[in-house]
Amino acid sequence: MIYDPPKPVIKIRNLVKSFGPFTALSGISLDINPSEVVCIIGPSGSGKSTLLRCTAFLEEYTSGEVEIEGRLLGYRKTPAGMVRESERNIDTARRNVGMVFQHFNLWPHMTVLDNVTLGPRLTKGVPAAEVSEKGRIALAKVGLADFTDRYPSRLSGGQQQRVAIARALAMEPHVILFDEPTSALDPQLVGEVLDVMKQLANEGITMVVVTHEMGFAAQVANRVVFMDRGQVVEQGSPDKLFNEPESPRLQEFLDTWRQRNLLFRSEPQQLVAAC
Repeated sequence: MIYDPPKPVIKIRNLVKSFGPFTALSGISLDINPSEVVCIIGPSGSGKSTLLRCTAFLEEYTSGEVEIEGRLLGYRKTPAGMVRESERNIDTARRNVGMVFQHFNLWPHMTVLDNVTLGPRLTKGVPAAEVSEKGRIALAKVGLADFTDRYPSRLSGGQQQRVAIARALAMEPHVILFDEPTSALDPQLVGEVLDVMKQLANEGITMVVVTHEMGFAAQVANRVVFMDRGQVVEQGSPDKLFNEPESPRLQEFLDTWRQRNLLFRSEPQQLVAAC
């Protein structure tokens, strides 16, 4: 019997993004496979968040291709070249992609449940009773079953981010993109958000996570991608990437973390999950 490997949920080919004379992404190619957790790490300004935003077409890429479940996102091919798609077709192509941002972006005048269920009601036309039940299930999954009637102003930062994750889950996405989901949180609130993300990973949800939490990446990721200056410098399993880096730039990046005593035990080359 011939093994037929699963097709990537996301396929990125030769992706370039320029802001005027500045090139933020320089020909990136990357596949994200079903049920895979991919953590993207690298120094600030390396293009991590830009890559994620281009993947969801929240930022128009300059050239290259992004496919979501085999469907080209953002553009269509014509004899004259690539032509931008209509907003309707763009929304259809990415309807199975959820996004969790650094900042929670919750509507302050809406309850937690209304924030979570707004997307399915507006974009998928799910009946009110059904969408309410889905929203409650999503909130229970992130540990906020008793918070349906609260308003965002009555929640901690960690709770608001968990609501944002529940909002993404309520759309029943096939993949969730996380853009530094803990960077806006106080240190004592980071753990509760990471615990929810670990649970989602254990359930087999496909996740792409831009993060500075190296411990989370070491503990949860199937694959870690290191970016620098708009390029993928190195990628591989957490154990390989963190303990046997091949590129001098990645070695330098990890040495900086070691020196700050944030991620490593005193024993050489032994990564500890900081979460």
